[in-house]
Amino acid sequence: MVEKITVHKTMSDSEIADREGEYFSEKFYKGVGRYIVKSDIDVYTAEGKLLLKFRKKIIPKHYTDMALDSFLEASQKKHENRGAAAGVLDREKMANYIGTFVNPGKFRTGFESSVSGKPSKQATSNLSQSNIVGFFDVPDRNLKGKGAPCRLTVFNRDHPDLWKNSIPFIQNCDKQFKKLVPERHKIQHKRAQSTPNFAISNTAFSTITINYSWRTALHRDKGDLVDGFGNLIVIEDPNNKNTYDGGYIGFPQYGVCVDVRTGDFLAMDVHEWHSNTEYRPRNKQIFGSPREKDVKNGWYFNRMSVVMYLREKMIKCKDVTLWNNKAGGGEGGTVKGTGIENELLKSLPSEYVNYMRNQYNMFI
Repeated sequence: MVEKITVHKTMSDSEIADREGEYFSEKFYKGVGRYIVKSDIDVYTAEGKLLLKFRKKIIPKHYTDMALDSFLEASQKKHENRGAAAGVLDREKMANYIGTFVNPGKFRTGFESSVSGKPSKQATSNLSQSNIVGFFDVPDRNLKGKGAPCRLTVFNRDHPDLWKNSIPFIQNCDKQFKKLVPERHKIQHKRAQSTPNFAISNTAFSTITINYSWRTALHRDKGDLVDGFGNLIVIEDPNNKNTYDGGYIGFPQYGVCVDVRTGDFLAMDVHEWHSNTEYRPRNKQIFGSPREKDVKNGWYFNRMSVVMYLREKMIKCKDVTLWNNKAGGGEGGTVKGTGIENELLKSLPSEYVNYMRNQYNMFI
């Protein structure tokens, strides 16, 4: 019998909102009425709202191996666009070319380049080892407003074989989602499949965020389906000997956090405030040759996390048809040749388009 608990707010909505971009330690989750979850459980709020469902060791190893093979390298690339989730502005966590701050906020700032001395046209936040794969409902900013409203991520564009290899893993996670939270899955799956060319195969997902050894600060996910549910899987990299304890995903407003490890599955309400606790190294020795900045910021542990969801605005691309489903993209027909589709094809390297046509009958 799976344990069920009810959690109560530890602070008001305004109090938790004021902590956006900040960290909550493991110690915060210890004490009366607080929980560090390490076994199967269903967690509800005092209002009866589902906060999370957690199951141990239900994703088979051959599926997590697929995900690791597909996503490991991409998950380790650093980006500077995660805002509050990357934490309060900290120069130790920023790229070296960030010079003088211009109109800084709590976790985003304009800046002058330390190389050219010129102001940047884009804001920045702390670095994070985080990337997206699948499909995205924001035009490519490099096309300066001329791109299609929905598109492939760079990962899909540049690594079609790795993407194809990951599909069985994603489908298995979708199966767990359907089993654990059937009502939310039904809503999300119906919405996802209304734009099949921007859904991941026959699942309820359009997009995946992959992170490597990244401790998120307090944030709520934005841009995904409000009536849907988030899905989190952790995969520990066996080739990285820098193992860890901690790194729990926590909901500080409700005083509960979860220790998600390889093979576990967590369905969670990502619209509630959440963040990670600190990593604690299991070994005094640091293996490999991580950079000093990586060590200082805890970016060297062997934890890869995979978060699956549906982007809210994918629905605006309901009439856009990209490809058939031979590579897990969807079940649509062929490109219609309208302005949006032509812009999409123009935005992709010709070598990629030709490869996908020859290998998978895409873009035909």
